[in-house]
Amino acid sequence: MLSIFIVQLPFSVCAVWCLFTLLKGNKTYSDRLLAVLMALLAIGFLCGSNHMSPYPNYKRLVIIDIIMQFTTISVFPFIYYYIRSLFDEEKIGFTAYLLLLPSILLTTAAVVVTVLLGIDHSSKLIQLIYGGAISLNLLDVTERAYVILTYKGYHFVFFVSLVISIVYVFSRLFVGRFKFAHIPAFLRGQKTSFVANVVCLFFIIFMVLWGICIIFNTVFMNSLSIWSSIWAVFTSLLLFLIGYVGAVPSLPGGYIDIDRLRHPFNAMRQSRQEYLQGINSGPVADVPLSGYDKIMDSFKKVMVTDQGFLEPNMSIDEISQRLNTNRTYVSKLVNIYYGMPFRDYLNKLRLDYSKELMAAEPDAVIDYIAAKSGFQSSTQFIRKFRETEGITPTAWKTLQRHK
Repeated sequence: MLSIFIVQLPFSVCAVWCLFTLLKGNKTYSDRLLAVLMALLAIGFLCGSNHMSPYPNYKRLVIIDIIMQFTTISVFPFIYYYIRSLFDEEKIGFTAYLLLLPSILLTTAAVVVTVLLGIDHSSKLIQLIYGGAISLNLLDVTERAYVILTYKGYHFVFFVSLVISIVYVFSRLFVGRFKFAHIPAFLRGQKTSFVANVVCLFFIIFMVLWGICIIFNTVFMNSLSIWSSIWAVFTSLLLFLIGYVGAVPSLPGGYIDIDRLRHPFNAMRQSRQEYLQGINSGPVADVPLSGYDKIMDSFKKVMVTDQGFLEPNMSIDEISQRLNTNRTYVSKLVNIYYGMPFRDYLNKLRLDYSKELMAAEPDAVIDYIAAKSGFQSSTQFIRKFRETEGITPTAWKTLQRHK
């Protein structure tokens, strides 16, 4: 009984973090992605635990394997979405969701072949696969397709996705200038923009362990051995830390608030208004405010005086390079002084300028206004304007004429 309970730990941890993240009072875009990621992992681990039974129901495993196939392959795109959101602080574009196509296509094909074979026939093939007594040469075309899609094809896509994800997350560690020497300061809540880096590190370890688990499937998953229990405990610990560091203690800019670490449930129940007030109250980390003041003067010169916001390629990385600092300080600086992420502040400057431009040149076309205001396209300009004002730029100009 204890072994069964331990094996269910990864599912329980993921399910709890998914629930708490959804109930969080100050959810961000990253939090929503984390909730989906934890939900997919929870379903995948729950399905995987069914293989632990010494007397499995193979008819049920036919359905469970298809669900597990979809959820586990879908995990990797959402790891990418989540890590990217922690660093870039902006929503993922539609094209990025095309990364889900492999899991959708593979699962759809598996469902079609399973329907053609039938549950009874598929369950016999599942039994032969997990018993290691199957040969493709003795199977017909449909049976071969089933084995390839639900076993060989699944593992191929899984490991390709796993390797690509590890490489990507590793690259983000270098972007974030991760150093092990920063860990003590992070634990004291004094290291800025370290949340994303720590989450990256935990994800790399988790994915490596997950890959080892799949490689030694017969040892880790097909029996309630001591190895499966050890794997489950380590995986659960990593998933707990990912959820704890990613969802509870951090404030925009990557700062750690020790009070939020000590009282995680109070922090997650905190309203968005209280959350923003906490940001505006000053630096969360123990960093001299004078250091930010110096950067702030240079920041205002580049962005406001020199109108750097009108440059279409302006980004947090670009401004960081010009100020000879890192994106961590710039992100935190904007959150402290303006109470919003850098991207929102940049769009605010551009939108304010576009209103002045439309008032001064009422006959100007939208493409011209968008280009002059620093937006990369009129579509982006219209979307941002509508999100902020509730109406399109054309409708706004019409209202201004009648005032």
